[in-house]
Amino acid sequence: MKKYQNLMSPIRVGKHLLKNRIIAAPVTLHSASNGESYPNEAAMNFFVQRARAGAGLVVCAGVKVLPVEDDGEHAAWDLYKHNTANRLAELAERIHFYGAKASMELIGIFDYGYTASNAGILMDGVTPGREIPVSEMKRYKEGYAYSAEKLLELGFDGILLHFGHSIPIAQFLSPLTNNRTDEYGGSFENRMRFLVEILEEIRKRVKDKMIIEVRMSADEFAEGGIDLEEGIKMAEVFQKYADIVQASCGRVTPDLMCRTHPSDFLPQNPNVYLAEAFKKSGKIHAFVTAIGAIGSLLDAEEIIASKKADFVALSRALIADPELIPKSLSGKEEDVVPCIKCMRCHDSTVYGYFFQCSVNPSIGIMHRLSSMIKPVEDKKRVAVIGGGPAGMYAALTVSGRGHDVTLYEKTEELGGTLKFASKADFKYSLAKFRDYLIYQVNKSPVRVERNTEAIPQSIEKEEYDVIIAALGATPFIPPIHGIENAILAVSSYDTEDIPGENIIVIGGGQVGCETGLNLARKKKKVTILEMRDSMAPDASKTHRDDIVAEMNKEEDLTLITLAKCIEVNENYVVYCKDNKRITIETDHVILAAGMIPKTAEADSFAGISQVYQVIGDSVNARTVEMAVREGFYAGINL
Repeated sequence: MKKYQNLMSPIRVGKHLLKNRIIAAPVTLHSASNGESYPNEAAMNFFVQRARAGAGLVVCAGVKVLPVEDDGEHAAWDLYKHNTANRLAELAERIHFYGAKASMELIGIFDYGYTASNAGILMDGVTPGREIPVSEMKRYKEGYAYSAEKLLELGFDGILLHFGHSIPIAQFLSPLTNNRTDEYGGSFENRMRFLVEILEEIRKRVKDKMIIEVRMSADEFAEGGIDLEEGIKMAEVFQKYADIVQASCGRVTPDLMCRTHPSDFLPQNPNVYLAEAFKKSGKIHAFVTAIGAIGSLLDAEEIIASKKADFVALSRALIADPELIPKSLSGKEEDVVPCIKCMRCHDSTVYGYFFQCSVNPSIGIMHRLSSMIKPVEDKKRVAVIGGGPAGMYAALTVSGRGHDVTLYEKTEELGGTLKFASKADFKYSLAKFRDYLIYQVNKSPVRVERNTEAIPQSIEKEEYDVIIAALGATPFIPPIHGIENAILAVSSYDTEDIPGENIIVIGGGQVGCETGLNLARKKKKVTILEMRDSMAPDASKTHRDDIVAEMNKEEDLTLITLAKCIEVNENYVVYCKDNKRITIETDHVILAAGMIPKTAEADSFAGISQVYQVIGDSVNARTVEMAVREGFYAGINL
């Protein structure tokens, strides 16, 4: 406890005593819903687990502020029907059971394509909106006040008003997105007016009985938008009505999502300085929350201890490892699963159908897991072939079930395709996850046979009950004249400095783009050739947006789509685009044309044990997410 004495110290906010300074930030579980107008068990379990793990304040998401049409993606729980509100009351009570306070996010997305003004954009960050009329604004103000009052009645202790990230209601605040000519546009006071009116009406209804937190963009990082100086000025106004001000940042535009939801293209805890600026300004007397990929309790403790903020909000870190808090408090920080900041959770729940996490394979089925896992009846002897992420995760899961496991790795080092992560400065979280897996394997009962290439004949002699093949994949070599002159992308990270200045990367998928970006950051002049019409089309949407945004910052990185490479020479490359042959000079060519699964090699082990399974890239070359998930599934069912 002493180690985290600042973070874990109780704090009184209005009439509410919070047991610590940890806020579980809201996650709108779109893909965990089937259109219910109330939280289903998947959503209940997700938020209640955060209370059970030890968060002081759990912010849920989300409810409609008006009985408007459900867009299928955002807040949809209905406060306007008596019987649907029953489950919301249950959610609050289940959170209270574990000594946490329950809050609810009220998100400002208007109906009918409305935005603050005609200068605004919709939630996709691209599509223009249309100016919301004052009559509709009055209706939404009433909706906000009613929602807060109703949530109080249902047992919730607080609300989080999402006035940040340039979502439609937040667009009132910014000169970039508010060009209104009435009393709600123009001057700073006018741009603040509507949100202040909402806060005034809420406070009038709930008085001091609820914690009110405002999420705002302290800086939009866009010319002509909100900067930190104006962000502090806004927070001064919000604090007249709000107990807590959350210093977030950015806009919904694809190029700035990386700031709002920090990835590894940014350093660790890149947004904390915003909360610190609020605190050091001497103008903010409300409590301040720091947010933005805060990944450990050690970092959170330092933030609170150094008075950079009064609270820390955690989201993705608690998805990657729901037991982050109890593990850390018991001195087992090395056992905390690190978030790799890939945004797979965000993309799967917003754009997909199943809630997923690259490093936590159980997140989408967490509420059903206890009934799905069968007890172990007989201890088995298991061989896992391949020490990449799939093989390591399978071996750990099998061993954790009590079986006898031997892991075969043909090289000296475990890690497989994750070995390169430490060679790129924007893969530091993935390198942490690799190190986490290796550490867990080394301290587990798993026997590791390094420098041992498993072959069917030797494995058969061991008479294993189960064989799990995780041999990975090998680079695809396209039939291009002179392609033997190219360096494989997977090998390019092994060289500290590839000689020469001009580099051509053949293949603009995620691997090719990240390889090219890594070289461009090392001051190489890089050209990426991609046959398809866009770069990194195989990446998850938000990560793709981040990659493209980062590549666009590099002056010496050229992106060419719809380009088919037809010849590779030591000094030049020939490609075809728009039916024209184009030759460009180069010092080196790097090939990133994809991977081929080692299916045949894997299947050579089939039939020599009672149970045979193939997982990871041996099935199909994909992401670390699929490697982890298939490793988990293979192991948990033995």
